[in-house]
Amino acid sequence: MEQAPAATAPTEPTSRFVTINGLNLHYLDWGGDASRHTIVLAHGGTAHVHWWDEVAPRLIEYGRVIAFDFRGHGRSEWPHPAHYGPAAHIADLREFIARHLQTPVVLIGHSMGGELSLRLVARHPELIEGFVSIDAPAGGPPLLTRLKWRWKRRRQGGARPDFASAEDLVRRFRLSPPGHNLTGEQLATLALKSAERLPNGRWAFRFDPEARAWPHRRREWGRVSLRKITPPTLIIRGRHSALMTARTARLMHRRIPDARFVEIPDAHHHVPLDNPRATAAAIGEFIAALKPGAGAR
Repeated sequence: MEQAPAATAPTEPTSRFVTINGLNLHYLDWGGDASRHTIVLAHGGTAHVHWWDEVAPRLIEYGRVIAFDFRGHGRSEWPHPAHYGPAAHIADLREFIARHLQTPVVLIGHSMGGELSLRLVARHPELIEGFVSIDAPAGGPPLLTRLKWRWKRRRQGGARPDFASAEDLVRRFRLSPPGHNLTGEQLATLALKSAERLPNGRWAFRFDPEARAWPHRRREWGRVSLRKITPPTLIIRGRHSALMTARTARLMHRRIPDARFVEIPDAHHHVPLDNPRATAAAIGEFIAALKPGAGAR
């Protein structure tokens, strides 16, 4: 297992790698007392562990905090040939929790990470002490959004683009879907944390373009009954989110047996980036209320 320091203010996590399902997958370990809780943060599509940089340090008081990079994202290895999809991602996350961490966790997923986590929670509640879904509509985003993504997919995939300079890369960086509260400086910082300098001196994003294809094949998701989500659950929505409607959030809240619902003010879809303080506070309140063995049903 490779280890290297990864400096991130205000707390410095440790960058680690673990081999899962034949791939070298990356995670950030922020430390904390694992005897209290183990908290796993799962990012959204095309994102990475640094989506949680402002949330993770605020959760350390509740236990050990870990942010996980899905295959093809961040510093995690790309499968060759390309192999992505719900089954592969869920299998990686399950193995990471069951075989590597070897303890029930508080699983927190944003967007794609939330929808993947939802299915893991439904299938393996014994691995879950508590579940937090952040702006992750069950069953996927609205139809119009899916159609837009399908159209964009025609121009995506293939070879990874590169850029002559870091400045060019930063100018190209966009959050998807659009809408956020970040300053230009914050966006530039996030862009550089999403990138690497290549041996030829050019710059590229740490993301496999082939990983974009699978979210549009909705039949691969399969159906999941929200009533099968038995661990304590917190549903979080960004108040200005264009991806998750208030109606969908309330529906999830009603159908999941042991669920709470919180709407984060001053936040669009990228809730952990837009309002990390309120996001961490809502998660912290939820974790503090968990009873020992709450996930064992």
